[in-house]
Amino acid sequence: MSDDDIHGASGTARSNSADAAQVIGQFALKWGLFIFLIALIIMFSLLEPRFATLLNAQNVLRQAAPLALLACGQAVVLIEGGVDVSVGSIIALTSVCMVGTVWTFGVIPGIIVAILVGGIVGLVNGSIIAFWGVNAFVVTLATLTAVRGLALYSTGGIPLHGNIPDSMLFLGNGHIGPVPFAVFVSALGFALLYLYLRRTTAGRHTYAIGGNREAARLAGIKIVRTRILAYVICGLFAGAAGAVLTSRGGIGAPNMGSGRELDAIAAAVIGGVAFGGGVGRVFGIIVGVAMLSIIKNGLNLYNVSSFVQLMVIGIIIIAAIVVDRYRQKGDI
Repeated sequence: MSDDDIHGASGTARSNSADAAQVIGQFALKWGLFIFLIALIIMFSLLEPRFATLLNAQNVLRQAAPLALLACGQAVVLIEGGVDVSVGSIIALTSVCMVGTVWTFGVIPGIIVAILVGGIVGLVNGSIIAFWGVNAFVVTLATLTAVRGLALYSTGGIPLHGNIPDSMLFLGNGHIGPVPFAVFVSALGFALLYLYLRRTTAGRHTYAIGGNREAARLAGIKIVRTRILAYVICGLFAGAAGAVLTSRGGIGAPNMGSGRELDAIAAAVIGGVAFGGGVGRVFGIIVGVAMLSIIKNGLNLYNVSSFVQLMVIGIIIIAAIVVDRYRQKGDI
């Protein structure tokens, strides 16, 4: 065999090896999160017998429903290139508004008001961010404080309770067969998110703005309007999550939703939504919500401290961001 033949065979082997590595990398990128989710379920099932029961499955689904709604809204603003850390406070305000409206006008108007209040706060956030070009984190951090203060001031810091009709409690606690009703609400949220992102012009513009804002502007995309719409949608989803949580607890609590913004961001980022914008799939968000809910539930059953759980969630977020950075560079 000549030297040329040896070098040719060596080059072919290296090429095949590179192709195989690329295929494996693409497979891991597409299905790795789902495989990890299955591994988590198996691991917790083996470690804790109470995990793999119908009662616990219902509990996981019920707890995941408001997180799913929050993650849907957070995904829209993240894909647009922003972030909304005020959603926890939006939940608090929608909670007290919902109970007050239910007392006066009934359950359906109460739910509608809760969702609309979230949308109004989102409109305020989006308008300041889009018109004045203020950093999204700074604006929504200020809104987080202001809206929480408004919820506390309007109630004197005292939860609204009593005279809650059973029909309101059904939203967060009812079942259709063995499936919690809140699961159908979150499924509707995922369906609406998919339709918006993949089947509307505004959704495609959201991806474009998050991917390259200057290129989107040169392409004639109405950036201000699209950015405002993203925050309105995020607020509407937060209002819906507040309605579910209020129904589950049966009270209008001005301290409700504290820390939920971290969970929403975590679920979206874990699910593959790029923190810098322009990337995100509904299926990934579903997996991210499921993964975060299962981790929390499994650790609770295993009597792991809530402080340790916060550490675990933080580590997972960092890992997800690192993976996203490698993906953007084309390393995987």
